[in-house]
Formats: sequence, structure tokens, C-alpha cells
Amino acid sequence: MLIQILGFGTNWWARNARSISEEPSSCRQAYYNSTGVHCGRKILRHWTTAGLIRFNGVVDFDPEAPEMSIGETFICSGLVRVFGGNRLVVQAKSAKRLVPEFYLVVVSSNLHGHIEFSSKNWKSVFTQVIAASHLREAQEAMLLMSPGDWLQTSHGLWQLHASSRTSIQAELVRIGEPTEA
Repeated sequence: MLIQILGFGTNWWARNARSISEEPSSCRQAYYNSTGVHCGRKILRHWTTAGLIRFNGVVDFDPEAPEMSIGETFICSGLVRVFGGNRLVVQAKSAKRLVPEFYLVVVSSNLHGHIEFSSKNWKSVFTQVIAASHLREAQEAMLLMSPGDWLQTSHGLWQLHASSRTSIQAELVRIGEPTEA
């Protein structure tokens, strides 16, 4: 599956691979990203939906500067549920500027408004939740979306729009005003 990264979650960590091989140590390193919320100086997961994305020594991914991967398209596994949470494995950077099937979108309550996760209508039916965190008023959700998919927050209705010229660049755009509860 081809996924273009539009943003990353707040929470990053790394682990060394368990098996010993002759590859350089950077190839055996696994980097993880998920949602998180600030609690003092710490970033805590406080998952309402457990999940993460994993980078396994991916070529052209720099863990010291992950923001350099924003806007890039990667070949990924399908979203699966294992070990009690959702997992998406990033396997390789796409060799060409191919049209992605999905976009990795991260929304937070401080930028997009409060999400009512308990509602059945907070997101479009085809939007897939990788992970979501919630602590007090702070929220963050990591989503897989396609153009036209939407989500509802206290700041209004947000929809993923892709460029009509190439369908490669996309952004989450507010298309509706906040609704009264």
C-alpha cells in the first residue's frame, strides 16, 4: 500500500533488533511513532486506540529529522491489529512520485478542536484510526485517510483534499463551521 505522510504523532521511540546480523546497526534499529499528549515535561500515550507506525531501517528515512519525510510517499504494510493494537509497518520509500492510496494524517485538539471519540459520527466510515490519545483536554489522533474522507471536531468539519493537478499533495481543510452540541 502506498501512503504519503502528511504528519507524525508526538511520541517517538527506538529499539534495537533482537537478532544479530552483519548489517550496520542503523539497519537493525526500529523507530516507532504514535500519538501522545503532553503531561508536564513528559509525552504520554494515554491511548484510547492503541497503535503505532514502525520504520525498520527504512532507506531514506532519517530518524534524527523525521520532518524531512513529510510529503514523501512510502510503501507500507496494510494496517493490522496485533499485540493489542494497530500496526503499520513502513517498508521502503517509493521509488517514484506515485499517487498514494492513503495519507497519514495527524490531528490534535489544540489545532483542530476537540474530537468526541465516543460518537459514531466523528469520522467518515473509510477513515482508519491507527492510534488515538486523550488526557484531560489534550487529544491526538493518527489516521489513514483518502481524499474526500472527513472528521468532525468542535472547530468544525475537516476534509482531506488532494491537489486536482497531481493527486499527490493533500491537506486537511476545514469545510464546515462548528456545530452546536
